[in-house]
Amino acid sequence: MTTQPPQTSAPIRGSFRLELQGLRALAVGLVLLFHLWPHHISGGFVGVDVFFVVSGFLITGHLYRELSQTGRISLSKFWARRVMRLLPLAFTVLVISFIAMLVFLPQTVWSMNVRQLLGSLFYIENWVLAADSVDYMAADNEPSLVQHYWSLSIEEQFYVLLPLIFVGIYLLTKHRGDQLTSQQHARQVIIWSLTGIIVLSFIFSVGFTNYNPAQAYFVTPTRFWEFATGGLLAMLPATSRIPTGWQNVLGWAGIVAIVIAGLLYSGETPFPGYTALLPVLGAALFIRYGSHQPGSGVYWWASLTPSVRMGDWSYAIYLWHWPLIIVATYQLEPFLWYQKLVIIVVTFVLSAASQKLVEDPLRRAKPFKVPRRAFTLMASNMALIAAVTFFIPQVVAPETHEEIAVSECVGADAFLSDCEELGTNGEPKIPATQVQVEAEEPTYPECNIPDGYTNFDRSGCSLGAPEDSAALKIAVIGDSHARAWLPLFDELGRENNWNIQGYTKSGCTPVPLSSAAPGTSGAGRDSADACAEFVVNSSEDFQHDAELDLIVTAAAATDRDFYGADGESSESITTQAVADMWSAWKKADKEVLVMGELPHFNQMNVPTCVASNPGQIAEECSQNVEGLIGDRGTILADTALQHSSSVKFYDPTPGLCDDQRCYSMVGGLITRYDHHHVSSDFARSYSADFMRFLEEHRGLDL
Repeated sequence: MTTQPPQTSAPIRGSFRLELQGLRALAVGLVLLFHLWPHHISGGFVGVDVFFVVSGFLITGHLYRELSQTGRISLSKFWARRVMRLLPLAFTVLVISFIAMLVFLPQTVWSMNVRQLLGSLFYIENWVLAADSVDYMAADNEPSLVQHYWSLSIEEQFYVLLPLIFVGIYLLTKHRGDQLTSQQHARQVIIWSLTGIIVLSFIFSVGFTNYNPAQAYFVTPTRFWEFATGGLLAMLPATSRIPTGWQNVLGWAGIVAIVIAGLLYSGETPFPGYTALLPVLGAALFIRYGSHQPGSGVYWWASLTPSVRMGDWSYAIYLWHWPLIIVATYQLEPFLWYQKLVIIVVTFVLSAASQKLVEDPLRRAKPFKVPRRAFTLMASNMALIAAVTFFIPQVVAPETHEEIAVSECVGADAFLSDCEELGTNGEPKIPATQVQVEAEEPTYPECNIPDGYTNFDRSGCSLGAPEDSAALKIAVIGDSHARAWLPLFDELGRENNWNIQGYTKSGCTPVPLSSAAPGTSGAGRDSADACAEFVVNSSEDFQHDAELDLIVTAAAATDRDFYGADGESSESITTQAVADMWSAWKKADKEVLVMGELPHFNQMNVPTCVASNPGQIAEECSQNVEGLIGDRGTILADTALQHSSSVKFYDPTPGLCDDQRCYSMVGGLITRYDHHHVSSDFARSYSADFMRFLEEHRGLDL
């Protein structure tokens, strides 16, 4: 147990403080409970921010001591110590996670996990997740085994950049500090550097969180102020003039602030931004103030053996708990409370063993105290792990490129033609791994405009027959659900001499109104306005294209509101805007066809379910009709039903649902490549029924 530091006005020296292990224990405990019971400890993610403050405090103290005493920072020695402290266990968990992926996870999620394993290995996982957060096609990715490495990536980036900033500013101001001692100069450099980081990073964090909260959560600049806050604490005088009793109250207040954030914050909280102030200032109060008074002192409680031991293991706990949870969610259905308790026990056992067998021996290993050897060990391990991670999955599960001709009783046609064999069980004709690839590499990317963009070169999107000789010209407009039907129209176009023009845009419902409320701003506003502009521009193109015969429109169901020119929003305003747009198309002699929406399978990833239940696909991977059909209404479907005399409506639901269930595999084909996008081969399997539909509705003049 430590005692209060001596009364001095010198900066805190960063000597070992037992109570900080207790703070680490609280931080990792919040993260662990949040990942196991996210609905109860909904803000437990703030434990990461507490870690950032503690890291900033300890690292800055170390760097200040070296800079003030020697006038320099040995970057190689500093980074070598970080390498031997953090990377051995991090690499160990990555290797075990890779093995767990091969053994316990379906092959449909290997590609995504490999990509994030490599991102974590090179400590750029936060940027990988930041890119995924704004990638519409990656928005439905399942959690990977190593996505928790995003915070370690930020921390490593901090360890690289902070000493460089200190050294750079120290050298630039060296001559200006001739009147100061090296200690005074170093202190000024660090204080001003940290103050600048706090101001700039916090301003960016608040602004970018307001603009794009999904991406702001992961990018490095939104978090640096948290490390710098801890660092600035290390430069304050070691003692305070505040009475000890009040210091203890402030220390407890810090703990309360962290716990309140952990209990009250949630995924709806704009974070980090200004809301991160609560856990960050809470951690700062604890680090700065407290008491070791037995029974009442916050430091006394934080220094008790259980708290210290959990703090000692906190890094290992953080690394081990998440892969265990992910494996459990794939292997256990449902994942029950007592099984979660077992995960906690196993996490602690692995953490204790890791500290004894991996962390401590390598950190103290004399051969690797030489920076060159530490860096050599790091580079060789990175190269080896990267090679194994990249190549082994390709050997174990090579890419498949199965092709199948659409024929009677294959895919949707099995239901639509009342075939005797419905093909809802057995071996899929197209492997689940091949279908899953569509989630990362969707078909016809040249036809799809990414979310947020308006001007995009789609000149290469001409499908079916050549445009200059086609007997019929069709435009397909909508979001990614419209794009998912392009394989059907492409095949029909080639068979019937039709030219197909794709006008699809991710996340964009084809409504000529903005879904951004008046007065709102940020990435959401930009995306909504870009969508509205795209729809309006496309509509005008249709009306002026004399060769265009048919416009097919499709989109997913959405809970967004759309706003008229007067800022008002209602269902009638939206449907009227869509109807007016369709009327303009009709006046320009274009036929209009609405593709109905397939029922969504909630959170079930269809290829993964099929791969995980080879003998019970129909039983385990189907869902009750009652809970799905009623929730699939869309703006387009509702408007089409109200204007059935002027537009035609094609309902694809009978192709994968009977009276009781909707299926993940029909006619031997997997129906979706995630939980709501129709797979390309299954879309093609509607061709015979769709042609029958067109024959029955000769009013389309096709």
